[in-house]
Amino acid sequence: MYIDPRNGPEWDLPATGRPRQTYVIASTPRSGSTLLCRLLWGTGRVGAPKEYLNPMQLRDWSLRHGSAVAAGRNWVLRGRAVGLLAGRWGPWGRWSAGQIQAHLCAVADRRSSGAWFGLKIHHHHLQRWTRRRTVDDLLGPVRWVRIVREDVVAQAVSWELALQSGQWASWQAPGGAIYSRRRIARRVRAIEAAEQYWDRLLVGRPQMTVHYATLRASPEATVRSLLRFLDVPGADGVVVPAPGTVPQANRRNADWMARFHSGR
Repeated sequence: MYIDPRNGPEWDLPATGRPRQTYVIASTPRSGSTLLCRLLWGTGRVGAPKEYLNPMQLRDWSLRHGSAVAAGRNWVLRGRAVGLLAGRWGPWGRWSAGQIQAHLCAVADRRSSGAWFGLKIHHHHLQRWTRRRTVDDLLGPVRWVRIVREDVVAQAVSWELALQSGQWASWQAPGGAIYSRRRIARRVRAIEAAEQYWDRLLVGRPQMTVHYATLRASPEATVRSLLRFLDVPGADGVVVPAPGTVPQANRRNADWMARFHSGR
């Protein structure tokens, strides 16, 4: 029924009845944001952060919300992508600001813990769905967590492989992929443009930056530092379980990176 099994009700969190705050993980594709989200979710203290504005997530949650949020919308699958049938094929569709707000609030009711609801957003999803509004308009004051991957070429190769193969997570079956320096260079430019977007948007906003290399090397210390940023009581003693994710980089990633750096 669900494209992503973790969108099912068995993954919902108990209602706390406490006032809720929101933090947003400002990310770019293949930056380590899924690893960070799983680690934070595993603590049980700051909700279940996921990419809830991703089309795949919206499709799954529209089934859970029912007509109150997704009235008149018929989500369909097209190959490995999620589309919205509304007179013609389209990769996104159009939800009003009210629908997006209702969607996020409904998800927050089911995926918050402690005093926090966590949301991961890629910059292009934020641009697409919120238009002239900001997350602050939809959910109130937000604390921002910026995740950055220093090796942009490695990130671009990972992104291009995921786009071609359709494998965005280890539990998904991979398809084929063909090396293209032109396409990888396009991903590099897209990442650089996205980071510039976040630079502009987050000026003057409460934020913390997480570096991919540091997260990989010291996940527990990184998560506890973030919990301190969110004022989680007893952050230094919080247990950080293993995330349950499997790194996807393999020999093909290394080969594509070497070919790209060689100019081929």
